[in-house]
Amino acid sequence: MAKEVDVRAIIIQGLSILLICASIELAAGFTLKGMENRLALLPGLLVMVPPLLDLRGNINGALASRLGTALHTGILEPRLALTAEVKTNIISSLVLSLLASATIGALSFMACVLTGVETIGILKLMAIAVVAGFTSGVILAVMTFAVAVVAYVKGLDPDNVTSPAMATIGDFVTVACIFLAVLLVG
Repeated sequence: MAKEVDVRAIIIQGLSILLICASIELAAGFTLKGMENRLALLPGLLVMVPPLLDLRGNINGALASRLGTALHTGILEPRLALTAEVKTNIISSLVLSLLASATIGALSFMACVLTGVETIGILKLMAIAVVAGFTSGVILAVMTFAVAVVAYVKGLDPDNVTSPAMATIGDFVTVACIFLAVLLVG
């Protein structure tokens, strides 16, 4: 027999997490604004920021969905045990982060060259993208796993909570990682 859908719970969970996400997005925006002078010193870097932010949401959203499905189907037990499937999903998300970040760095350089925008160079752009993308990927993979399991244990639907939370937290963490990468590489 099919389980009855609790529309009220879905709305409350969804609305609650979206309100929290709006606050986190504001913090990410203020953090990015605070980096404005540093970004201006590294021509071409600003071209790379939007795709790096989108990358985090896309990869961690997919990871969150997989973890939610694994929890619902019993493949993943909520006692924080890293099964082979979970490890495979996390490693896959990190490999995707690494490859996509390098690609974003190279494409950002090409976009700058094709549009005549001054740039710091392909190696620096790629290095900043890889350091920021991979570092944020590691942080967010761990957080995605933890948020999915905690949501499930607390009786919340991980599909309603984890994806929007991680997309938003991903923006904040990625902005911070871009700043750290700029300090390390730039």
